[in-house]
Amino acid sequence: MSPAKKTGRSAGANSRNLALLLTCQAVTTLGLMMLVPIMPLYVATLIPANTADVIDVAGAARWSSLALAAPGLGTLCFAPYAGKWCDRFGYRRMLLVSLTLFIVSMLLMALSPGITGFMLGRLLQGVSTIGVVLTAFIGHVSNDTSRGRSLGLQESAIACGALAGPVLGGMMLDYWSLRPLLTASALATGVAGGILWSQLSEPPKAAASGPVQFSGLRSVLADRDLRRWMLAVCLTQAAGFALINVFALYIAARFPHAGALASKTGTLHALGWLATMLASPLWGHLGDRGEPRRHFILAAGACALAMGLLTIADQLWLVALLRILQGACYAALMQSMLLACSRQLPASAYGHLTGISRSFMVLGQMLGPLLSMLLLPILAPIHLLWAVAALFLSAGLLVLSGRPAALASPLQS
Repeated sequence: MSPAKKTGRSAGANSRNLALLLTCQAVTTLGLMMLVPIMPLYVATLIPANTADVIDVAGAARWSSLALAAPGLGTLCFAPYAGKWCDRFGYRRMLLVSLTLFIVSMLLMALSPGITGFMLGRLLQGVSTIGVVLTAFIGHVSNDTSRGRSLGLQESAIACGALAGPVLGGMMLDYWSLRPLLTASALATGVAGGILWSQLSEPPKAAASGPVQFSGLRSVLADRDLRRWMLAVCLTQAAGFALINVFALYIAARFPHAGALASKTGTLHALGWLATMLASPLWGHLGDRGEPRRHFILAAGACALAMGLLTIADQLWLVALLRILQGACYAALMQSMLLACSRQLPASAYGHLTGISRSFMVLGQMLGPLLSMLLLPILAPIHLLWAVAALFLSAGLLVLSGRPAALASPLQS
């Protein structure tokens, strides 16, 4: 077979792999996100009531907080290993393991009659590290000239699932039961997993090369630029999750007489996700043809600006515009970090790098709500937005002080 035919066949296989992986990303994100906005309401149905008619509100709040944190704990602990095992044992095999654990977690959540089984399912959801494996696989099947586009499309798939999941979850909880939707999500993931296993081809294993090999967290902490990138993405995730915690309180305080605040808050959140879904491919396209560091700095600065302007917005339509700006720019952050770091490391380390970066992101997702919880007693919600803006701005300044990704890292082969 001629080299041209081999190249064409390889490109076709990579395009098919990418389409399958993006579909799987949307399906699993829907399963991950359907519970997030309604977690306290669903958990209240799993814990014993004080009487036949009185829900244990304090217990529901406590268990829902633990349930929201549980997947993050599992991902934080296992993400670096998942990425490393992708590089060592193969991406296709690790994807099957992750999907199996994810399906088991969804079935546990759907079929458990009490809170204990549900919590075990939430923890197992994080241990599955399905997001890490999908990101690593998507990045690995893309070449150096198209990786930005692929990561941008993945962000769109995530945003699509994040938009549909809460809507479906809320409707099912209101009008029927969430258990059938959880079960259906597990079955849909199983079908997707079967299709992936039969259709996906294992990407060629990259040979380790270069005078210095990537040794995981030790290499990240030893390299000044990689260390700054990881800290920056941690700060942006902390900012994003701190905003989730305080945004509803901000709307209630800023527009106390608006009416239907819950639906308005949900709509404004949805606008942010919609902007992320639409803008992600554009950021990916720009990343392939430019400097991702510059895009990260621009996006982080725009997110900080949007947060600052929210403090003076006096109309809901202005808030909506700023949420669209923030969502569109937030779409650039994670993919720009992954693209810039992948250009500074050997291809054989891409999975390991993805796992480590996801651990730093989850750490930020835990720190953000903690920060808002600590500051809320001393700052009004509208003033807490300045703290969120400071986190975005700090992330941009960290990356600004680094070196351009086009320059070789000491770890680059």
